[in-house]
Amino acid sequence: MPAHPRTRTSTPTRWAWLLDGHTHGRPATVHAEGCSGATDRARPLNTLSALDALARPSTNACTACDAAEVLLPILAHGQNEAPASGD
Repeated sequence: MPAHPRTRTSTPTRWAWLLDGHTHGRPATVHAEGCSGATDRARPLNTLSALDALARPSTNACTACDAAEVLLPILAHGQNEAPASGD
């Protein structure tokens, strides 16, 4: 039994994301819905759209909320694998 069992605080039934556009020379940022770092100009995204946005080099994932922890591993999955051979 682990010394410090991991407890779940709040697991959403559906992930919701927000995209803050480029402002004041800063890159766009994907936030989890409800993140205090998101501005009132952020627009809602579904998970696929959030991943598409993060695939662009001009977009970052917020590290103050769940965006980086949840989305970046999904985006990176398979990036280091060689493509399947067509032979």
